[in-house]
Amino acid sequence: MKGASPLTRKEIQKVLRVTTSIRERAMLTLGFTTGFRVSALLSLTVEDVSTNGVVHNRVTARAKFAKTKTGHTVILNSDCKKALETLLVWLKSKGADDKTPLFLSRRHQPCGAFKAISRQRCHDILKGLFAMVGLVGGEYSCHSMRKSLAKFVYDTCGGRIEKVAAALGHRSLQSTISYLSFNHSDLDDALLSMRF
Repeated sequence: MKGASPLTRKEIQKVLRVTTSIRERAMLTLGFTTGFRVSALLSLTVEDVSTNGVVHNRVTARAKFAKTKTGHTVILNSDCKKALETLLVWLKSKGADDKTPLFLSRRHQPCGAFKAISRQRCHDILKGLFAMVGLVGGEYSCHSMRKSLAKFVYDTCGGRIEKVAAALGHRSLQSTISYLSFNHSDLDDALLSMRF
């Protein structure tokens, strides 16, 4: 989403601290560490992240839920694995099986089966959590998680755009460059400091 702003590491930590929900904590952690688009994130099921209760080392967003229609696999860090382990225990207590969505809605499908939360519900949850730590406005949205990963990878990998493209699953570096449009403050500072 054009205009979404990334969060700093401290802002991410604040947002994670304000939620007491296992589902929300896992959604945030997975969103910030994988950079998956919200539709791909909400499409994940128990079997996508675990086998027999053991969390996988990597997770794949299936092609049909990706904008580029290609799958995208990302390694899971220890924070993400811990959040998923906790989520899986909670899901099991709800009667979940391998096909159960990771991020359950309180509503069920007409047949009684589990249902994932909607994109709108995810948006509302995140906007509420962001607001609780003072991040208000249209620039903070679900897509801020993806932008946060882009900024983190850009900064950590020394500004190598191809690394950001790989992390986000972009086919075009032009897409990646547009994702980094928030990163012009150093350019602005340089231009403003110019004296003749």
